[in-house]
Amino acid sequence: MKHDVVVVGSGVAGYPAAIMLARRGLKVAVVEEHYLGGECTNYGCVPSKAFYHIAEAARTVKKVGGSAELSWESIVEWSNSMVEAARQGIEYLFESYGVKVYNGKGVIKENKRVRVKNGENVEIETEKVLLALGTDPRPLPGLEFDGKLIVSNREIFQMRERPGSLAIVGGGVIGVEVANAFVNLGVEVTVVERSNQILSFLDSDVAQAVKGHLRRRGVNVLEGVEVAGVERGESGVRLKLSDGKEIAVDEVLVAVGRVPKTSGVNLENVGVELDNAGFIKVSPRLETSVPSIYAAGDVVGGPLLAHKAMVESMIASKNITGMEAHNIDYRLVPLTIFTGLEVAYVGYTEKELTKLGIKYVRYKVPLNFLSAVKIKDGSYSFIKILVSEDSSKVYGVHIVAPNASEVISAFIPVVIGKMMFEDVSQLPYPHLTVGEALREIALLMLGEPVHILVRK
Repeated sequence: MKHDVVVVGSGVAGYPAAIMLARRGLKVAVVEEHYLGGECTNYGCVPSKAFYHIAEAARTVKKVGGSAELSWESIVEWSNSMVEAARQGIEYLFESYGVKVYNGKGVIKENKRVRVKNGENVEIETEKVLLALGTDPRPLPGLEFDGKLIVSNREIFQMRERPGSLAIVGGGVIGVEVANAFVNLGVEVTVVERSNQILSFLDSDVAQAVKGHLRRRGVNVLEGVEVAGVERGESGVRLKLSDGKEIAVDEVLVAVGRVPKTSGVNLENVGVELDNAGFIKVSPRLETSVPSIYAAGDVVGGPLLAHKAMVESMIASKNITGMEAHNIDYRLVPLTIFTGLEVAYVGYTEKELTKLGIKYVRYKVPLNFLSAVKIKDGSYSFIKILVSEDSSKVYGVHIVAPNASEVISAFIPVVIGKMMFEDVSQLPYPHLTVGEALREIALLMLGEPVHILVRK
């Protein structure tokens, strides 16, 4: 069995490369241990945003005095239909381009071979390999996953009955996104974060805004505490916290990070180097320490984001075929958090700039004056731009507002220097939209604001 390229993993770091390589005439095989589409399609991006869509619709109805009668089972079924549609789309593309899919665990062998185990027990001879292995949910001692009472992101969107109460251990991106969606769907939610701030990697003003939003929705946010003890019952869990308090809930979601899926793949025996955290080391060309073996996506570390993984996948596909490919600028990878009051940022945080000793000027504008923000109930909204002292360089853009995940893309040309603030100030951004904030903050920076009162 011989192929030009074997892609191990069919998630967003794998399937784009497989498609692009096949389109260029190469014979491509994909080895997938579970479902086509990987983590994002089956357990992360797609189901979480499906729940988010329904949850925000329910919140909108309730805020005008209406009521939403929602069947939890129907929500799960509809979410699963979105997952299935995405999965079928990938399958259709593979079939259309002649990509061969092998079901099983891909194990790298010497002499350019990939062994497929625990499924189709075959061995594939190949010239190049792309490792798109992804990550697994990080377990927490004492709160080991059982798929029923203690769950990860892989089970949380599959529960057939609505939990009355949910504790979320971990106030990172997954934790706050699930908290926002579930509280809007009628679940009593408590977030337990061991750091003194949820979303600890963000600036405090951003994290505080999200916390205020979640608490306003009804989420109980506990910071600076951790789980000190666990009691599992037949129908619930009691958590003992480090501050002496206890909480009893129906289920617990553990969302304390991810671990790379690099064990059991035989990487150490073929010479693929890993870092101290178990992620695969790669060059800027995404080539590993073994010539002809490449890696992309979450398994190489960096921001564990689907859009970053997809771009890496496309870059790797070009390098595999010897085409000239640009290197990804990881500072231009936006981070987005879907919490109703969304967060999106690109570039540096204030904490990072301070740590690096880089002097900067901060421009910050509350966005409640925008009717689009008011209509979408965006209390705590603001936009913050960090620039050099002469305003010639943009270090970071931070948006806390409804639809921030969509708006951030409009700022990227400014961050990379393709547009100046003078240009931005003159553009007719659509009205009523949150995107109008871009023009408003540009006007403020130029000393000519329209909606922001500046007293002389």
